[in-house]
Amino acid sequence: MDNVSQIKEKLDIVDVIGGYITLKKSGRNYKALCPFHGEKTPSFMVSPELQIYKCFGCGESGDIFTFVEKMEGVDFGAALETLAEKAGVKLEKENFDDTSQQKKKIYFVNELTLKFYQYLLLKHPAGGEALKYLKQKRKFTEETIKDWGLGYAPKKWSTLYEFLHKKGIRDEDALAAGVTIKKQNGKGYLDKFRGRIIFPLTEIDGKTVGFTARTLFNEEPKYIHTSEGLVFHKSRFLYGLNKARVNIKSEGVMCVEGSTDVITAHQSGIKNLVAPLGTSLTEGQLFVLSRYTKDIAFCFDSDIAGTSAAYRAIDMAEKQNFNIKVTPLPKEYKDLDEMIKAGVEEAKKLLKNAVSAYDFFVADKLKKYNKNTAEGKKRIIEELIPLLGNISNTVLFEHYAKELSKELNTKEETIFDALKKRRGAEIEEEIEESVLKISRKTPEAYFLALIFKSDIDSIKGFLYNLAREDFTNSETSEIFAKLKNYTEEKEGTFKFKDFLKTLGENLKTLATDLYLWEFDKTTQDENLFEKEIESTIKRIKKESVKRRLNKLTEEIKLAEMQGDTKLTEKLTKEFEKTSKTLL
Repeated sequence: MDNVSQIKEKLDIVDVIGGYITLKKSGRNYKALCPFHGEKTPSFMVSPELQIYKCFGCGESGDIFTFVEKMEGVDFGAALETLAEKAGVKLEKENFDDTSQQKKKIYFVNELTLKFYQYLLLKHPAGGEALKYLKQKRKFTEETIKDWGLGYAPKKWSTLYEFLHKKGIRDEDALAAGVTIKKQNGKGYLDKFRGRIIFPLTEIDGKTVGFTARTLFNEEPKYIHTSEGLVFHKSRFLYGLNKARVNIKSEGVMCVEGSTDVITAHQSGIKNLVAPLGTSLTEGQLFVLSRYTKDIAFCFDSDIAGTSAAYRAIDMAEKQNFNIKVTPLPKEYKDLDEMIKAGVEEAKKLLKNAVSAYDFFVADKLKKYNKNTAEGKKRIIEELIPLLGNISNTVLFEHYAKELSKELNTKEETIFDALKKRRGAEIEEEIEESVLKISRKTPEAYFLALIFKSDIDSIKGFLYNLAREDFTNSETSEIFAKLKNYTEEKEGTFKFKDFLKTLGENLKTLATDLYLWEFDKTTQDENLFEKEIESTIKRIKKESVKRRLNKLTEEIKLAEMQGDTKLTEKLTKEFEKTSKTLL
């Protein structure tokens, strides 16, 4: 038995996925809010029988390996190692996938690069000016510099390239790691980072996946980063998470803008901070954080760009059901790094007393417009409606509606009506989308989905109430026929996994989707479940009869035109007989 089979035999998908998100039993399956996209109604299904998962909202699906890959942002080899350790399976020394060896080479190049640049910073005259900058301007201790692996890339064309070449590193491996670049003119390679302070990018497993580099000579751009590649994924990477994750679990997470903010805070004893790399926070980064906490606070720079970043981040975090707070920096400080240098205790107090995101919204708009003028009130309400209207919690919603009416000296009903109109429109839109998705499932598909939840003996009785010609869709018709044949020789509990083996590849996906489709209380109440099946059978038969009557009508017209009295009479009797079945 190979490694993958051994791991699948020892681990249950419910336990693996349940270690990341909360699963609730739903018939034979389990359901949850999808961890891969924001949703308020669970559409993420897990089947212990098939050992697979599928989200009917975003379409993500797979097995335990796929899930770990997507949740952790790793490749198959890393997922295999993670699950092997969990299962107690000893892996054979072999390549886990086609790219694993290349990734190992990249990690090796990155480690050599880190050590080389740190040596130049701490022990070589070339790093003197950079070391002075870090110690005197940034106030980093030598212990902090070592702990974070900071280094210096000299302002020369190929210092690192020559070092790696002497160490036997192939040009293509250094290029793949992103620490060198090809010359624009002629052959050869140059160092990517020159005249810059180096900040290693370290994942939670301790591996260096890349670097971010700040200019020491006020050159543009101020920061440059390792490009996306086999081991570095910017949209999911958070600077400092490798050091902050333990504190985040107990304290929640504070998101700041820059890597120096993170280092300064950690050095000062504030150790639950992380930062994206020079860009706004992404949904992927929020997914990563959600594995550690649902309590998040944002502390962005006090300029307009910082405020805009906070608004975007709050909107995304709200969709992923985070408990959100904001720490607005006083205007006299351009960033958290500057504030901590001015006074550590004041900074700690500010971060500890973060305010609700919605308090931040209200305060920001009240500061922006004059609430004592009609125009000011109008602008405040217009800009707050899209923000406060998104609040899903009723108590919270009512609280801010009342607070806003007090601040603006306006009737509560006016504020409530404005906010509820926005909220109601969004809820109605969600309901319409949900109905739309369900309506795409025909009564035939719905019938099969229900049947898959029953046992063999019950199935037999229901199946014989229908015939293959009652189905209009060729795929559901074929699945129905296969199911009817399958149950004739079976007894006891319906084993969907065995039934799947009777289907061709073209039908397996549809059948699996129908098997995972859940109906809340419908399948939990036996009486309700049977009534639902019976009702669905009647719908299918009714539609089938209507189609038959339409066909008979056309045949009768044709027979009359041809003057075939006997055929007309025969078809008319059949029409009358068939019509009675609709009563």
